[in-house]
Amino acid sequence: MIESLSNILANFPSTYIINGQNNQQHITFAFGYGSGVLKQQQDIKKSTIQNQIDLIFVVNNSFKFHEENLKLNPHHYSFLRHFGVSTITRIQETRGARIYFNPYIKFNNDSNTLYKYGIISRKHLIRDLLDWETLYVAGRLQKPVSVIQIDQNDQDLIYALKTNLNSALHVALLLLPEEFTLKDLFLKITALSYQGDFRMYIGENKNKISNIVLPQIDLFINLYSNLILNDTHLHWNKNRTLDTIVKQDVTPIAIFTRLLALPKHVINNIMELTTLKTRQYQDTEEVIRKLCLSTQRTEKIEYAVRSIVKRSSLTQTFKGLLTAGFIRSTRYALAKLKKMIR
Repeated sequence: MIESLSNILANFPSTYIINGQNNQQHITFAFGYGSGVLKQQQDIKKSTIQNQIDLIFVVNNSFKFHEENLKLNPHHYSFLRHFGVSTITRIQETRGARIYFNPYIKFNNDSNTLYKYGIISRKHLIRDLLDWETLYVAGRLQKPVSVIQIDQNDQDLIYALKTNLNSALHVALLLLPEEFTLKDLFLKITALSYQGDFRMYIGENKNKISNIVLPQIDLFINLYSNLILNDTHLHWNKNRTLDTIVKQDVTPIAIFTRLLALPKHVINNIMELTTLKTRQYQDTEEVIRKLCLSTQRTEKIEYAVRSIVKRSSLTQTFKGLLTAGFIRSTRYALAKLKKMIR
């Protein structure tokens, strides 16, 4: 699968010129995700619905990428192509989750396979990974994906990817009891980026979260095992089964440590909720200290994460009406509804 997906990259711009002389790679990180790429447990063994292969390309310069891609693949774009590169780039980088999707794309005259690819700038991806600004792409990277291409020398990106996984682990642990199973942990991590997503109510399989986790347990363990083993407040015997028990330290010190590691926008939402209730400014560290002993800690953290997802999923969906065009957007929505009903 990775090799075939790598061949897809040949259809897109490769390098561009900086300062008239230096070649800069357009796509610095590319990956595939979703049921079209990784095996998921399905309620229905056979389906007449044609799945898309979902891809995300991280680019160094969105404007230059779209400029070249419009020359190579103008048919990938909706009516927005008539408004020019500046408009496309502005819509990508200032609206929704700062990502621009082109759905229902065919390559190399292959009529049997459809692709949807999203473009996000490297700077916005790193911001999402570190701060959970939208949790839209960061949420996808908290689960196993199929990496097509990555610049291993990009230490800022590598650090941000690891930080995102660590943040997901911390949040999930704050929402779990003292003892839980590996299955509980990975279900909780996977659920984070779906909390507050209205599409879970009108366009997704109700068992989507378990369908992702159960067939991919080994991939989840490979993704998180080092973080779990290096966490001094966690105890795991390295058994790789779904019902393996994991224990965590739930003392105030351990909880305080995890709360301090929360992403910026999660903490901001907790502070906003606290300010609304008390109607007065409070110091962030003091709020976190009180949260350690609060009986409402779980609810406040869930609210903070849900608020991020709700906002980004809603705005990105409306943005999709423009970037995909009305016909393709309607087609995509109907396919999702049919899949949910079946």
